[in-house]
Amino acid sequence: MKFPSEFEPYLLTIQHDSKKPLTKWSPQSGGDGGRNWLRRPDHFNIAVILAPYSPYFVLDIDGEKGYKNLQGLQIVYGKLPRTFVVKSPSGWHYYFQYHQGIKRSIGWLAPSIDIICHGYTLLPGSVIDGKKYEVLEDVQIVPAPAWLIKLASNTNKQIDMPAKNTIAVRCDDEDYEHKVWRARRYVEKMPPAVQGQGGHTQLLRVCYVLRKKFDLDIHDCRNILCEYNARCIPPWRLDVPRERYDFFRKLSEAEKWYE
Repeated sequence: MKFPSEFEPYLLTIQHDSKKPLTKWSPQSGGDGGRNWLRRPDHFNIAVILAPYSPYFVLDIDGEKGYKNLQGLQIVYGKLPRTFVVKSPSGWHYYFQYHQGIKRSIGWLAPSIDIICHGYTLLPGSVIDGKKYEVLEDVQIVPAPAWLIKLASNTNKQIDMPAKNTIAVRCDDEDYEHKVWRARRYVEKMPPAVQGQGGHTQLLRVCYVLRKKFDLDIHDCRNILCEYNARCIPPWRLDVPRERYDFFRKLSEAEKWYE
């Protein structure tokens, strides 16, 4: 089975039809060179150790949902370079050279997209429940693009969004769930509405983003606005009918409002 020769020092033999190492293992102990797998490739699975204990990390795309969300990220930030890709039973593994600061994350970049490091992942030649890992792109592993490094290194911060006049157009290419996720992230970066400091105008600006730029339906707009309200100073009292009406009326005003 083909995989990059530079993986050899980081190979790890895995139990048959499993993701568990053949012997007791920790990242610090390194790999075994896949010795047992090389002798009996039909009887064992094989894995490669990932960063920071090797020079590689994996962008893990889970299913069609993850693939659509990856397309959305590429529309916003730019295409991924051609690199070594493995088709897993549930999706795709894009291998890239590790860059200092990249962190393991589950679903942070987008739903069904993970960053895999601080462990290992199965390679072609492995089989789980009768489903094979197969080489999809047999090319050299390349550095990750700058935008992926930035996002994968800042999983405790909000993702930078594209220029405001391009958001609506680009969102049209993404599935709705991902669009809601991106809208929530965008609003989390917006400053709170502060009483006496243009608070009503700031709330109107948030409503404008949700309705005009992300084109969300009223139900999702209201949910995100309630989350935003918790950061406002002071928050609107949504248990008071008059304040609640004034708060959500901004969604209708946003339809006619231009920045």
